[in-house]
Amino acid sequence: MFTVEISLKRNPLPLTVQRRQQADAEALLQTLGGAMTSQRSQLLHLNCDTSSERKILLLSDEIASVQMYERSSGSSGRARRPGFSQDA
Repeated sequence: MFTVEISLKRNPLPLTVQRRQQADAEALLQTLGGAMTSQRSQLLHLNCDTSSERKILLLSDEIASVQMYERSSGSSGRARRPGFSQDA
């Protein structure tokens, strides 16, 4: 499972959207990046692969950052630490 985490301006809590396939998560990451660099604000409609009732609408000019990480499938069920670190 891949998680795309969206940080918004003036909001301390990130929004997360999950994708089952890495290609789908990377496509979403590219879409969000393109919307962030666009000159005009766009309304983005996002949904989550794991729970179809989970939907998000947000304005592209409110996005501060986007990151993608993979949940480990180990027995602990813990997510890999998001962000960048020296210990890969």
